[in-house]
Amino acid sequence: PVVKNERRRALAADDAEFRRQSAAVTRQLAPLRAHGLIVNVPKSHQYHLSASGRRIVTVLLTAHTSEVPRLAASA
Repeated sequence: PVVKNERRRALAADDAEFRRQSAAVTRQLAPLRAHGLIVNVPKSHQYHLSASGRRIVTVLLTAHTSEVPRLAASA
């Protein structure tokens, strides 16, 4: 889901809180961009998962939802 700045600004208590949240999001996106997991959509402030990002997220979600004891028993 897309969360736009005007909605975030309405939820923030004041302008300082909004800037703090924006800085936090920027710090969280930086490592994802550095590792090539997300790419910037040209001429916008949006990001999408890259092909390798989709593959890695799929693996992580599958591992997270799998039942480890059942997998270990079948191995």
